[in-house]
This record gives sequence, C-alpha cells and structure tokens, in this order.
Amino acid sequence: MELVSAGEDIITRKRLREFTRRNDGVALAWLTGHVSAVGITGYLVYMTLGTLWVAPAIFIHGLLITFLYSPMHECSHGTAFRSRWINETVYWFVCLIYLSTPTWYRFKHAAHHAHTQIRGKDPDMVLPTPATFGQYVLYCSGLPMIYRFIGSLVRHASGRISPKDYGWLPKSKRPRVILESRIALAVYASVGVAAVAFGSSAPLIYWLIPRLVCVPLMPWLRMAEHTGCAEGSDIRTNTRTTKANPLLLFFFWNMPYHAEHHLCPSVPFHRLPALHRAVGDQLHEIAQGYFAVHRYVIRNHLMGKSA
Repeated sequence: MELVSAGEDIITRKRLREFTRRNDGVALAWLTGHVSAVGITGYLVYMTLGTLWVAPAIFIHGLLITFLYSPMHECSHGTAFRSRWINETVYWFVCLIYLSTPTWYRFKHAAHHAHTQIRGKDPDMVLPTPATFGQYVLYCSGLPMIYRFIGSLVRHASGRISPKDYGWLPKSKRPRVILESRIALAVYASVGVAAVAFGSSAPLIYWLIPRLVCVPLMPWLRMAEHTGCAEGSDIRTNTRTTKANPLLLFFFWNMPYHAEHHLCPSVPFHRLPALHRAVGDQLHEIAQGYFAVHRYVIRNHLMGKSA
C-alpha cells in the first residue's frame, strides 16, 4: 500500500520522483547487516549463559530484535524493496518475530498516515493533550503496545475484529486478517511444540524473553515522532524529525527522519536523508535528540500545558 505526498506545496511531484526509486540491493544489504547484528548478539547470549553477564547480553539482543519493527514498518509501505515478493516475504518474517500480522498492521499504519494527529481518527495517536505523567509512564512502559499487538493477534485468530478497527480495516480484508492471525499462532505453536519435543529453551532465550524485556524501546522512540506536535493535518507542524547518531539511524532504518517520511511515505527509507537535505527546513523544527524531546514533552505537554 503506497501513499502519496500531501505536501505538493513543499516539493513538486516531478522533483519527488528522484527520491522514490527503490533498490533491492540497498535494502537487502541493510537487512543483512541488521539480521547479522541480531545473530552476533544472540551468540553473545549463548556465550554468557550461566553467568551474570547474560542479563545485559539479553538486553542488547532484545534491543536489536525490537528494532526489527523498522523493516516491518518499511515493508508495510511496500517501499523497502523494489521486488514485491521480497518485500512481502520479509514483511511476513519480521511480523512473526514482532508478534504482529501483515494486513492488520498495514491498514492500521495507513490510517495513521491518512489521519496523522487527528483525534478520534489516528489509531496511533500518542498522548493527545491533556495528558498526565501517569499516562506518559504507562505508554513508555510498552504495556499498551504489547497488549494491542498480542490482544489483536489472539482476538483475530478467534474470528473477532474489534469495532474500533472498523473505521480503517475494510470489511473485505477482515477474513484475511483472521487467516493471517491463525497462521501466525500455528507457527508459534509449532515452534513451542518443537521446543518441548527437543527439550530446548532456545525460543524463549533467544527470541521471546529478549523481545518482551525490550518492549519499552519502541514506544519511547516513537513518542518523539508526534507527541507535543500540533494536532491536525498540517504536515509542517504535526510530525517531528529527531537528530540521531549513525548507529540509531541504521537500526531504526532512518525513521528519525519522520517528518520527511510523513511528507511522502512512498520515499524508501534509504532516501530519507536526501529528502531531509532537500526540504527539511520547511518542516517541523528538528529536535536535538530523543532525550530532549522527552524533556520537552514532560515539561510542556503533560497536565494539559500548551505544546
């Protein structure tokens, strides 16, 4: 599902074309680097089993697994790879690791782009004003996100769709969402049965525990994308780009360039820095870092203070 830019007054369609070219080679190299890093941290966990060092090893491993949200997000747009079959194959793979399903997430995320920061329509709107410090802590804990993902997975597998999803999930796609959830649960069950049959705790040690331990990472990062920005449809004010170091840019697949991504979701992740150089000065003022954004949110956005 590809969305087009709503900001033709910021960049023309003709000029935009130079940023929308997809490249299988770049994306595969990026994915290989990310997955290889996950393999290395997994080996680190293996080497530290039975020692106190296993706790930080699992934490680091969990961070890199959690960052697989990034290719899941890119593949949901269909922009990560030029070849559709590669895009959809990778999409299924990372969705399974992330405890999600392809069609449900794709349409939910498309609704977020179509109704960014519009209260009652944006399914991913975070802490609309007024918000309390307790709500801030709860969101950063990751509990609402993991509840939504796992709860939706189980609910859909049982054949039920939440009424609050009716507005953005087409009726024609609901049977597919149910089928995908059942396939996902069947995969998880097969892994569990195999683990029990072989007396192995590998799925727990190298996947599920690290994944759940690091659940707060993605909500903490994603809060910087819109929280404290203006509510409404103006792309210049409703989304924030945040400065990040090269390591974070790599594992987050350039998503800190979030205002540019919302300007035109059809731009592949690896072209976002170039788009930022071209139009970044016309978008929301760039944040100086994630900690700076959270300080701003706590001081100015919570308890109904003006953003």
